Amino acid sequence: MKTVIKIFLLLAVVGYLVLALWKFAGQAEDRTCEGIRVEIIDSIPDGFVTDEYVRSILTRNKVQPEGMKISEVNLERIEQLMLDESHIEHASCYYDAAGRLCIRVVPQQPILHVISQKGEDYYLSSTGLPMATEAFNVDLCVATGNITKKFAAEHLLELARYIHDDLFWREQIEQIHVVSPQQIELYPRVGQHVIDLGSVDDFKDKLSRLRIFYREGLERVGWNKYSKISLAYDGQVVCTRANSKK
Repeated sequence: MKTVIKIFLLLAVVGYLVLALWKFAGQAEDRTCEGIRVEIIDSIPDGFVTDEYVRSILTRNKVQPEGMKISEVNLERIEQLMLDESHIEHASCYYDAAGRLCIRVVPQQPILHVISQKGEDYYLSSTGLPMATEAFNVDLCVATGNITKKFAAEHLLELARYIHDDLFWREQIEQIHVVSPQQIELYPRVGQHVIDLGSVDDFKDKLSRLRIFYREGLERVGWNKYSKISLAYDGQVVCTRANSKK
């Protein structure tokens, strides 16, 4: 008997919820958009994507949802307009309880500052897109040298992500210098040495070797003992002593 009562109560609750949702949906069809609320999920204070920037996207595209019936506002189009902007990685739209259109955006996250020998100056985002630098200033690892945008996106992106996402390397590596695709140098914040990475192939293994060498070698003999540390050879860490003629 108790089981039957429980089932009956459960069905009653489900039925009530379905009815409530149906009534709410019907009322929502007749409601108007009461305004716009912008939510920016960004780890960078005062980044390029601002409340005004998001609203300007709507203005440029002649989309003014405020005052329109909710049922007539194309949320998918608004989301796509946001995603068409190179500075925005994710976007979603929904209505809050007050009937306001909420636009939530996640900006592209810069992970590398590229200054090529040809004078190009931009941030590289975590998805490989170039971002203008004049809008905001971010303290990032800098990549210099013989770098095209294609090379940065195809060959430096994974290395830059790895350095940016690892606290130790983010604090240690301040510059990536590209001499050629087969000769990439890293400049650390601590120590007077240059790190010869070789190419970016197997960079995780190379940096793992270097981290062990830092811990078991340089912490004992001193961080300025060597002028160059090469990781270009498989399974090896080859060092050149400071002031050595070799």
